[in-house]
Amino acid sequence: MFKKTRRYFSIAKVFFKYNLVSLLYKDIQQNYVSNRKGTCYIDVERQKNARKLRLAFEDLGVTFIKLGQIMSKRPDLLPIDYVRELSQLQNKVRPLELEEMTESLEGFRAGCSIAEADTDTIVSEFLSNFDDFKRKPIASASIAQVYEARIDDKKVAVKIAKPGLIDQINVDLAIINDLKPIMKKVGGFGDNIDIDDFLDEFQDMLNKEVNLLNEARNIKRFEEIFSDVRDVHIPAVHDEYCTESVLVMDYMEGILVKDLDTTDQKTRSKYAHIISSSYLNQVYVHGFYHADPHSGNILLRDDGIAYIDFGAVGLIDSDLRRNMLNLFYGIYKKNVDIAFDAFLKIANINKDEINVHKFKVDLDTLISIQNFALGERQNDSYANLALKYNLSLPSDFSTLERSLVLVEGVCLELDPRFNIIEDAKRLIAMVMMKRYSPFRAAEYFLLEGDRYLEIFKNLPQGVNDVIETIRGYRIEKLEEKTREIKHDRMIENLAKYVFLSIILVASAYMASQLEGSLATLGIAGFVVGIFMFGVLFLRSQ
Repeated sequence: MFKKTRRYFSIAKVFFKYNLVSLLYKDIQQNYVSNRKGTCYIDVERQKNARKLRLAFEDLGVTFIKLGQIMSKRPDLLPIDYVRELSQLQNKVRPLELEEMTESLEGFRAGCSIAEADTDTIVSEFLSNFDDFKRKPIASASIAQVYEARIDDKKVAVKIAKPGLIDQINVDLAIINDLKPIMKKVGGFGDNIDIDDFLDEFQDMLNKEVNLLNEARNIKRFEEIFSDVRDVHIPAVHDEYCTESVLVMDYMEGILVKDLDTTDQKTRSKYAHIISSSYLNQVYVHGFYHADPHSGNILLRDDGIAYIDFGAVGLIDSDLRRNMLNLFYGIYKKNVDIAFDAFLKIANINKDEINVHKFKVDLDTLISIQNFALGERQNDSYANLALKYNLSLPSDFSTLERSLVLVEGVCLELDPRFNIIEDAKRLIAMVMMKRYSPFRAAEYFLLEGDRYLEIFKNLPQGVNDVIETIRGYRIEKLEEKTREIKHDRMIENLAKYVFLSIILVASAYMASQLEGSLATLGIAGFVVGIFMFGVLFLRSQ
């Protein structure tokens, strides 16, 4: 409880330092006309406020840095200036000495524990597993530090999770959960986003990133995806050295995009094509992709490119992948109707819920930008379109869109005339042919063969059940109709008996009168009534 209270004061101090509450309320609730460059006065002010939020999150540490990073993937949640600023959140923090990391080294191969050994012993046991280990980290982020080492004379990267993260994260998550009502009120969230789902997604992301075995599994999965691709390289994992807090993998050589000194545009365009096509392959073929593909996580090599840092990955199911590919296909074919239908399926809405004409006009503009614009990011247009019509897109879609924007940014840095749709065309043609190929159909029927066989085996019994049901239904309806007819006849006969009874009573009364003509009429009526009564009785038998 004391930790939580103290953390509340720390958060409040940072928020007041940057005057965040009033600034955020003013920016998030405001609507105005802007442009892509953001050069108007209001844009400039909003950009300053977004920078303050980024700095505040960096001051508050790992949980808020990760919160900002996941918020930067949701342009349906924040204004675009905030999305762009938060996407620049830096994980770089003061590196810890190796002796301060002993809690994370507990149980590493040698099996010693903190309770059994002092700090020097734990560190010594850890270092004994390597031929060489450089104690100065080559990278230090909020969750882990990375070191350079050698095993069997092979260069490896050793990633070690920082100690004490889980306690800090749990306190921050409890506070964020307490602040949900304020987030809904001040931020205006809730109309097109479920804040509970968003925070659940955030917590799940943190749980996965603090356990380095998850990253090891991600790396192996990417190794399998690119096993036959010569120009895309993934580091191999050294399983025998991996724990929840330690990840050992091959050291990937290469240079960053910003450090590429060649001015040969053909070479730069080649790298842009490899990055773009490999990423689209991850997304639309495998549905499993690197969720943080900024320029620092892609290395350029003589033999292609290498991806690093696999803590954040994205996964999209087959239905969403199919709809997204159809959207891309509609854009590539410049067919508004195909793209429109795919977009509605992604947003899970019906045509009668939006202004179809206006939406198609805006979608046509998006298609023109995707096909003919050069030298600018285009993939954030989907979220902007959804935001304009207050549509709630799946979080998986928003995460992917943010990742595609990052990839576009890297490719545009390499090639100012880059357009992702050019690489998408080849992929779309390949996936479409694969989707409707006879081999795919045969594979589908093989996979589903047992289920269809069971259906055919049960088909005669099923048909018989249907016939029996229909027969029983018909008999039941016939019996019901018979009962209705009998009931109607009974009512009809009763009415006739009542009517004849009235005639007989009236005739008897008239026959008892002294006047001759009235008595005669009464006798005649009585005789006729008795006759009709007899006829009715005989018919009813």
